[in-house]
Amino acid sequence: MISLVSISAWAASGADSTAVFTVEPKMSCANCEKKIKSNLRFEKGIKSIATSVPQQTVTIVYNPKKTNVEAIKKGFAKIGYKAAIATPAEKK
Repeated sequence: MISLVSISAWAASGADSTAVFTVEPKMSCANCEKKIKSNLRFEKGIKSIATSVPQQTVTIVYNPKKTNVEAIKKGFAKIGYKAAIATPAEKK
């Protein structure tokens, strides 16, 4: 629990940005989440990744000085997913 708190505090610095994505094909299981998290964590500037199979969203906190939404989308494409920014209704 302590490590999660410290990671969350580190990921939420004032200079970071957050983007919520939807992906195709849809995530259907824990293995889908693991594939996304384990591969995108190596993309430059990404600080944290949270996935939700029920909501079909991937929330990424990143350093905008090191990466941007388009670069993150390319990271998704490398592992076989097409990512799009979630609409407000999809974020709920």
